[in-house]
Amino acid sequence: MSKENDDRNGGNSFSGILTSLLVGLSAGFLLGVLFAPKAGVETRKEIKERSEEFINKTKEEMDKAKGKTKEYIDKSKVKIAEAKSRGEEFAEKGKGKISSVSRNISVKAKKAGDKIKKAVKKGKEKARKIEEDLS
Repeated sequence: MSKENDDRNGGNSFSGILTSLLVGLSAGFLLGVLFAPKAGVETRKEIKERSEEFINKTKEEMDKAKGKTKEYIDKSKVKIAEAKSRGEEFAEKGKGKISSVSRNISVKAKKAGDKIKKAVKKGKEKARKIEEDLS
């Protein structure tokens, strides 16, 4: 969750910085043009031309950012798929190990049970023999 919050905040940070940059550049440009010693028609024409340039550059940069974001998403999807695959392989190996250990425990428990039965049988036989000797 912390990672998701960091990613979201990073995105908000980036868009905030980008917005601030664009607003600052626009304001600086407009103030510079408005206080320049030119005629109104020339000033408006220059504002229009520079605004169009600025809009085009902004669109280009946004397209680049969108492309990089898509690349990052695609790479992330591949990495997630790889991690999922490794996790599934690990789980399958774990299941195999658990089955193997379970079988070994069953075999050893059966052998231990057989030994206990033999020991109890011998103990009963000795107890009978002792009882017979005492009678």
